[in-house]
Amino acid sequence: MKTTALRGEIPSYLKSMADSQILKAKSLQNENTLSFLFLTDPHISDTSSFADINTLNYINDNLELEFTACCGDNFDNVASKQLHLDISAKFMKSLSTEKFFTVKGNHDDNSIQSEEIDNIRYTMLPQEQYDIMFRRLEETVCFDDSNKYGLYYYYDMPENKIRTIFLNSIDIPYIPNKLAPNAWKYSGQSTYAYSNTQLNWLAHIALNLPSNEWKVILFTHINPFKEGMIGADNLAHNSSVLLKIINAFKRGTSYTSTSLTEDFAQHISIDFSFKGEGQVVAFFYGHTHSEQVLSREGIKYISTWNDCPRKSASNPNAPMRITGTISEICLNVVTIDLEQNKIFITKFGAGDDLIIDIT
Repeated sequence: MKTTALRGEIPSYLKSMADSQILKAKSLQNENTLSFLFLTDPHISDTSSFADINTLNYINDNLELEFTACCGDNFDNVASKQLHLDISAKFMKSLSTEKFFTVKGNHDDNSIQSEEIDNIRYTMLPQEQYDIMFRRLEETVCFDDSNKYGLYYYYDMPENKIRTIFLNSIDIPYIPNKLAPNAWKYSGQSTYAYSNTQLNWLAHIALNLPSNEWKVILFTHINPFKEGMIGADNLAHNSSVLLKIINAFKRGTSYTSTSLTEDFAQHISIDFSFKGEGQVVAFFYGHTHSEQVLSREGIKYISTWNDCPRKSASNPNAPMRITGTISEICLNVVTIDLEQNKIFITKFGAGDDLIIDIT
């Protein structure tokens, strides 16, 4: 579905490439496939050209896609909270698709500004982010009714029997620091977490699928684990619990966990055995600014190059990024062909097309 956007035209230096890749993506589509646009880490700021967003709109206007998924760090950090809010609103108004599904990244709350000193006055709070970026999705996706400002949700595609689950790896409590009352005890910039509420929602609601025929695709920002991941940062609190819930779903087994860690305590008890083995198509993530495809416990973990036009510092094999050329952006059309058991990634900008075996 399209919406009225405050938008510009696709730059001329990107249009020919986009037209060619759109044709390539169309050639991969058939009645058995599912396609969506995937990007991560656009880091939009007050100096951004919006070349990537205009190209994103052009792709959505000229290709049949189910949705657009962004794995966080929608925004870069700026000098004031009001400017951050204004950029966020401008970004959302620039999109031509209503089905822009994003997750919270560690840069998205702007808490890096004056961190540990007085960053409260710079920070976009979860309710503010919800109002600007997520409230528009209330009739489209399923939020956690008990915690809608948790910024996690799922979206169903019954015709494909696929549920897409969008997780919040920056699900932290915003608590003033007792030693520095104008600063947060935890900042989204440097503290990552999955709350007990979110973990139980995932286990008992999001992974409670309509039938065994259904499959799931997951999205988050922070790298789900560190082993083998280039550019991996600190893990989110309870990330190992998250992975064990997903593994239990896939195996059709039970899982119980309890932790009393301060502010990040959790208790999970879930039994998937009565439903049998679950099906995970893939788990997409961002944050690392590094393109990788890793297999773990029979699940493909997939990330791509950062969309913002700067060469990844985390990966020596990263492509050069030059503003004003096709390498300026990195957008990906993901086409899932369950009959062939493959994921096709058609690149718009930096990087090369990929073909990935699902299992």
